[in-house]
Amino acid sequence: MIGRLLVRGLSRKNWQHLLTVPLVLQLASCGGSGNGSPPTPPAAPTGLTSSSITSSSLTLSWTASTDNGGPGIGGYYVYRDSSNVATVTGGTSFADTGLRASTTYRYQVVAFDISEPTPLASPRSSALSITTSLLTPSLPPPPSAVVSTPPATVNVAAGGSLQFNAPVTTGSNPGVIWRVNGVAGGDATVGTIAANGLYAAPTAAGTAMVSAVSQADQSVLGSAQVSILAPHRFGVRTTPTVAEFYDRVSGSPFVPRGNNYIRLAWMTDTQGRYNLYHSTFYVGLYDAQRSEAALAAMQANGYNVVTVWLDGCCTGGIGDPSGGLSKAYILNLLDFLTRAKAHNIAVITASSWLPNLGGYGDYYAPCGSQFLDVNGTNLSSCGVEAAQVFFHDLVQALVDEGAPMDAIFGYDLWDEYFYNLNFIPLSATSGTVTAANGQTYDMSLPASKQQMMDDGVVYFADHVRAAIKALDPTALVTISFFQPEGPNPSRIGDPRMVPAYPSIASSTLDYVDLHMYPVVSDLTMAQMVQNFGFAGYQQKQPIVMGEFGAFISAYPTIADGAAGLQAWQIQSCAYDIKGWSLWTWDEENAAASIWNATAGDGSINRALAPTFRPDPCAP
Repeated sequence: MIGRLLVRGLSRKNWQHLLTVPLVLQLASCGGSGNGSPPTPPAAPTGLTSSSITSSSLTLSWTASTDNGGPGIGGYYVYRDSSNVATVTGGTSFADTGLRASTTYRYQVVAFDISEPTPLASPRSSALSITTSLLTPSLPPPPSAVVSTPPATVNVAAGGSLQFNAPVTTGSNPGVIWRVNGVAGGDATVGTIAANGLYAAPTAAGTAMVSAVSQADQSVLGSAQVSILAPHRFGVRTTPTVAEFYDRVSGSPFVPRGNNYIRLAWMTDTQGRYNLYHSTFYVGLYDAQRSEAALAAMQANGYNVVTVWLDGCCTGGIGDPSGGLSKAYILNLLDFLTRAKAHNIAVITASSWLPNLGGYGDYYAPCGSQFLDVNGTNLSSCGVEAAQVFFHDLVQALVDEGAPMDAIFGYDLWDEYFYNLNFIPLSATSGTVTAANGQTYDMSLPASKQQMMDDGVVYFADHVRAAIKALDPTALVTISFFQPEGPNPSRIGDPRMVPAYPSIASSTLDYVDLHMYPVVSDLTMAQMVQNFGFAGYQQKQPIVMGEFGAFISAYPTIADGAAGLQAWQIQSCAYDIKGWSLWTWDEENAAASIWNATAGDGSINRALAPTFRPDPCAP
């Protein structure tokens, strides 16, 4: 994304100049304007209701849409959990079958007209969540044993434990027999389960079926499919001074040292705009052989982590137009994870804006009158829910595809988290607003606005992290930030407000990623640390410098850049920074503004690579 690179390169030196760039790019991509109004799509269906709910089926009905003067309604698309499950062309009802017992599903309906050659579709209806009933036996009186917690599919870390419950809904004997893969009580290979339903997973990754069998009738049972995940290799632990990373296998401290591996390409987004943005795993653009060569070179130079971007701005990205995530995109990411693990390099996934495709944007609508732009994601309940659903889908998709989850070092929930003062509610000067945490804040009071932002980052971090940990229990989760604009003046005129400590320290984030570039905004290391305010707040969460780099405007020669980056890394050690990743490894489209690791004679790489400098805190 050229805008992103300019933000990193120029916003810290001349923000006012940067403000003109998107306008020029946007005008260049707009083309001529047309006369006449575009056709109007049908109105969204209303009155979505359910009936005839059983353990495996239900019936939906809704009020017919109007076509607002169009050619007429052609039918309706029915969505279950963001996936299109039916097309109804006769009537306004649909019977959904083959469902799981005691499971909550989320439904929406879209009307389409009979326009040719392509029907116009309405917005999605308001969502309706429906929970199917418990499984009951077909013949009385045997009691029905149903595993109700966790749901029918669940993940657990290898060596971890999980509590199951199996209420018996009928009959006089409430007892159940617990089995794992058909073995009463299980065994060391598939995991064991106690009489109270406490499952202890084996130490190796795999799958298992946990069942509760009715003592009264052993033909009646409830089951849950369990995915046993290999624990992530690296964790966080406290020390007498500051928190640190460690290797769960060896028990030794671990120091992340790596690079941001990115690919950029010109792509057209869903609004027809032409963007230079992250294309690493885009369908049709992912280069497996180049990834392999880069990972091999990183390993040879002693690096142990790599950061990659997940993006969904455009067709071919991580969002699937039919709903949810693109399987082809996920398979590209899986390929990279597999290669990285083979080279002993742990992967950090970074993302920010949620995908334009896949249905995630539908969650924002109820909050749109009070929260706009990035504030809609980071402050509203709608945005937090959308982020939770996205990361749930991401983790579960990787698990379902058999990805090596232990190859993931961490998930970055939002690369360079911020709020925008130019959009509501932060642009408002009066009134009150209720944020995602349920608290109400007074927009006429600057202190109340600041409190909302401080509380907002904690609520967002805690709740989205919880969605990941529910599926991937040993994962590390972070958020990254660029430097706040004070107390040392920085990014003058930039409307992006960045949260700072101590609020971040009160979150459940496993570690914090700070992007600190030398010379940017002419802040020294000490001044930048003061702006972030993290000194004294590192007892629970290690801090890494997940991006740092040498801008050519500040370091005209590659030798200057190498010396500057090495000195900057050494200076950061005095503030207990626990890891570093260079921006970037080898991206050519960034080369005009910033030195990458492979540029020129390789001086940047030699200045930073563990092979050449085993101790990052020494020359």
